[in-house]
Amino acid sequence: MTSSDDAPSANDTPAGGLALASAFVDQEPEAAARALEELPSEEAALFLAELSPQIAAPVIDEMSPGSAARRLALLEPGQAARFLEAVGSRGCVSILRVCAPEPRREILALLPPRLVQHFRRSLAYTLDTVGAWIEYDVPTLPAHRTVREALQVLRLRAKAEDSAVFVLRSAQLYGGTVSLSALLRAEPDSPLSRVMERALRPLSDAVDVDEVQNLDEWDHWAMLPVTAPDGSLLGGLSRAGLRRALHAVFPQTPTAQPESLLAHLFTAYLHTGADLLRLLIGRGLSSPVSRVRDEG
Repeated sequence: MTSSDDAPSANDTPAGGLALASAFVDQEPEAAARALEELPSEEAALFLAELSPQIAAPVIDEMSPGSAARRLALLEPGQAARFLEAVGSRGCVSILRVCAPEPRREILALLPPRLVQHFRRSLAYTLDTVGAWIEYDVPTLPAHRTVREALQVLRLRAKAEDSAVFVLRSAQLYGGTVSLSALLRAEPDSPLSRVMERALRPLSDAVDVDEVQNLDEWDHWAMLPVTAPDGSLLGGLSRAGLRRALHAVFPQTPTAQPESLLAHLFTAYLHTGADLLRLLIGRGLSSPVSRVRDEG
């Protein structure tokens, strides 16, 4: 007879191990990204394959474009496409730009047309310019629309990164920006033209990313507008997008793991090798890499 002390708990099973790892990934995506970047691509891909797009997307977004591309290339193309759709246009585009041609072709065939269009547009820019790192999917409204309507747009989008609305004049010309805090303080029926911040200057799509990294505006805004030479709004450059751009243009020496006990445990757990990783994700690592791509 097995005593209660000897009985396996939920966390001793592969599903339990995966649940623990998924919880960590959900709470600490940056630390998880650093840990997965240190793993061989095949092992990291096996782990990512077990995650939902909603949990995997923040981790992939924290990876360098090259690291993310190499790991996504080992997944089944449909799953890779779902992950990139969840990541959003800016991260999706930057990863696809450095992805190997064959997996990129397969993934592009399965992405929504809007993301494919964003990728094609990004090819007009070199990687060292702001235009290559534009987030195209940003909240925008004409200047005559109201605060109430702007808040409704943000609620419908339900994106945590939406901290402002870009206001447009005629013909898609950039007019100003309204922060979420300003919207919450303003009268619901006020037109956006009355509450928008006109002094926030947009970034040029052609400017080098290293020229904008030290702007004072980053102290107050999580995303800055980006315009074409004619003044039309193209999208925004976020702080996260700027970090990704600078990392790609000026590669840095890898930093130490975050000083978090949970991060260290997660990293150590993955680094112990095939046996524990099998326990974590519930499958062997001795199979060919193609197994990841063949499973849907």
